[in-house]
Amino acid sequence: MMQLDYKYYTPYSVNQNIVHKPLSSVIAAVLLKTGQCHVDHEGFDLNEIERAYYEVNGLSLYHDDTWYKDGGQEVGTTAILQPWFVQTNKSSLIIDHSHFVFRYPITGEARTQILEYSKERPELLRLLSVNFKCGLDLCIDYINEEDSIIEPVVHIEWDFDNMFDLIKTSLEVKQLIDNKEWIESIPSILRYNKLAKRKKVDAFYQADTRSMILFGAKAYKLISTL
Repeated sequence: MMQLDYKYYTPYSVNQNIVHKPLSSVIAAVLLKTGQCHVDHEGFDLNEIERAYYEVNGLSLYHDDTWYKDGGQEVGTTAILQPWFVQTNKSSLIIDHSHFVFRYPITGEARTQILEYSKERPELLRLLSVNFKCGLDLCIDYINEEDSIIEPVVHIEWDFDNMFDLIKTSLEVKQLIDNKEWIESIPSILRYNKLAKRKKVDAFYQADTRSMILFGAKAYKLISTL
């Protein structure tokens, strides 16, 4: 049965300068001298120093064992995630994942604290090169019971530098999903999947093609973190 029932959630964000309180002197003396400070250049994964600053400023973090971008984390990703579409029925269509994600700059006294330690450890300046960004991520799959496999229907990851565009785009996607006409395109996508697999088409090109069929836009529209 090709039917997708779901709850929809609207994204919300706090003050973009919320990460401003410094770490305690004891924690800073350890983390800022020895903590891992690689910054996920394309994604939203937070390193251990960023996590410490986010948490001391009251932000709730979510850990996903399977989701990450360029950080190469063997234990998954830790980021600020909020639900978007949450499936409520059993169907041949599956929402694999769907969420909003956020990243904030480090400002105020927290920034001053890092600047002080960067005199001895200049790579910490990576942490201060991050700007605010937010994004949406939606992945829908299809259960092919005949061949006992799961096939991709669409996967999008779109980033924004402001909340207005995020909310506006999320509502546009919801309107399309609510309309149900996109389901009529799934047989064409499944035929394309077979052809693409046979021709060994690049995976990112496949993702773009599926996204263009359903949303008229590329699958990945990413904003650099730095």
